Amino acid sequence: MSTKDLYLEPMTTGMILDRSFRLYVQNFSLMIGLTAIVQLPILLFTVGTPFLQRDNAAIGLLAAFGTLIAAVISGLIVTPWVTASATKAVSERFLGNQIAVMPALKFGSQFIGRLILIQIVVSLIVFVGMMLCVIPGIIWALSYSLVIPVAVLENSTSGSVIRQRSWDLVKGNRWKVFGVVAVIVVAQILLSLSGTFFIQLFYGNVSTTGQALGALISSVAGLLTFPLQPIAVTLLYYDLRIRKEGFDLEMLSQAISATETP
Repeated sequence: MSTKDLYLEPMTTGMILDRSFRLYVQNFSLMIGLTAIVQLPILLFTVGTPFLQRDNAAIGLLAAFGTLIAAVISGLIVTPWVTASATKAVSERFLGNQIAVMPALKFGSQFIGRLILIQIVVSLIVFVGMMLCVIPGIIWALSYSLVIPVAVLENSTSGSVIRQRSWDLVKGNRWKVFGVVAVIVVAQILLSLSGTFFIQLFYGNVSTTGQALGALISSVAGLLTFPLQPIAVTLLYYDLRIRKEGFDLEMLSQAISATETP
């Protein structure tokens, strides 16, 4: 998909998925760069833990604890940071502009504090919903799925306003959001599990090498497939704004300009 082929228009579920994959392929180095720079340290923790556990139980325990901390950091900081940066990158592509990895990450970094708070609140809400017979949790998760593009592109500082804005955009389109997110998540899971499965066939479940290689393949698969979700969520955000508000390139350009740091 060249820049001239990228334009804002109402999209079906299939179109969003198709454009997500094509945008990812066309901007592979940028998207992988955004993910790799902030996730490689976590990958090293994950892969090294089985070897540390084998050589020294105490050190292995510390390494396992470090991996847990790294996972928490990934969920609370890395994921929203990369998602915000990818949202910027995709938006610039719609405007026909190029952007490098570091400027995109610098842009995303200004939203980290805000997004951490939003992610914590949304996670708690979804957790409560899951405890209430699962269905409310799924509905709330879908309804708040656009909080990151809303926070980034509309530059709101109020968590409650951002959550309500996401809810209003998704309202009436939850099945569409569910379809897009479900396909991306299933693709991520299948790619991760398939590599781990073949490693276990050769090395077994108890082999240190097998565990390390399984962790490596799972981490690399996550690194390779992670950009698909923020791309798809950004396209969903644009699609719903186009349908409900007549969103266009001029409005996008104004939104991007308003969020630029001096």
